[in-house]
Amino acid sequence: MCVDKIFETIETCCPRYLEFLCNICSFEAKAEDKRTIDAMISHIASFAEAEGFCTTRTAMETCGDFLSVDLNDGAEKGCVFMAHTDTVHEKGVFGPNPVTRLNDRIIAPGAIDCKGGIAIALLTMKALKEHGYTKHLRLLLTSDEEISNTLGGQKELDYFQHNCAGFPCAINCETSEKDEVVISRKGILKYKIDITGIGGHSGIHYFECKNAVAEAAHKIVALEGKSRPGGITYSCNIIHGGILPNIIPDSCSVTVDVRVPRHAELEEAEATVRQITETSFIGGTSATVQRISKRPPMEKNPATMALFENLLAVCRKYDLGSLTPVESGGGSDSCYTQAAGIPSVCGMGGCGEFCHTNKEYILTESIPLRAKILTAFLTEETL
Repeated sequence: MCVDKIFETIETCCPRYLEFLCNICSFEAKAEDKRTIDAMISHIASFAEAEGFCTTRTAMETCGDFLSVDLNDGAEKGCVFMAHTDTVHEKGVFGPNPVTRLNDRIIAPGAIDCKGGIAIALLTMKALKEHGYTKHLRLLLTSDEEISNTLGGQKELDYFQHNCAGFPCAINCETSEKDEVVISRKGILKYKIDITGIGGHSGIHYFECKNAVAEAAHKIVALEGKSRPGGITYSCNIIHGGILPNIIPDSCSVTVDVRVPRHAELEEAEATVRQITETSFIGGTSATVQRISKRPPMEKNPATMALFENLLAVCRKYDLGSLTPVESGGGSDSCYTQAAGIPSVCGMGGCGEFCHTNKEYILTESIPLRAKILTAFLTEETL
């Protein structure tokens, strides 16, 4: 296989894949919007089938359907790609026309997180298909990554296990900064703490009451105080409590986002949240805690670093720039492939800025560049 010829095919096909990216970005959908995500999946499946790939749709009851796109299914396994179809954006935040294409960028919901990664993976697979690549490549698309897979449940975990089994490596086409590849990510634990106090009139019954919001404030300070650089962090990001300024609230809830660098620290994080939940800083209050979701860390290991070094090597060999390994505090679905024992890297999707904001954009030049890196990596052993 001639890598230069494959690169020419990538350049030839790229305009069509940029148009495809704009089309799927026009589907504005958070994870909870099953109807819109399902419509997007239908569009992606039709496009992929027209490009000569096989698709398998997995119906999901509580979130958008999942999709597997395969090249050479049944052959010796080559690589599994991953991306997700949901975004964090409410409909309309990008204006009446959610997609804006400028000279060097596309500004749109999910442009880099993570629809650009879908376009890159499919462009890679298309270029390799056109040049007779014989190994099995698979792209997995899930629909609730942005909310830590809370809707897919065990069915989603089984989906990863089943569809990744036997592949020698996994590449997640998530967003990244220019020239970066993610080689580790923190795990994410999310909790909801419900606090019960004693309510009443703030002027008449102040000393008889037990303010649930005040108790929540003590717990927030205690949790945030346990955070440490390079270690576990406890971020209390949502609080609900109180109904009127003159009524002492008898209930309050706090949602906590806990980031954990290493598997060995998961139990410590869990114990800390439960210990502070059970501590009454204001006598007469009580609290319960519920874990909402759990995503394990993606820890850096020798297999991950070997995969990264191979990607870096083809960048140097084919003058495709450089790659910098980074450790991210954000989570991703790469944790599941790594937990399954598959060497994994993340952040091999499009490059741009401002993900999770209404200024999110992808640099269009990063789409063929990343596809070239991936095709060179996958063909290197056959040269």
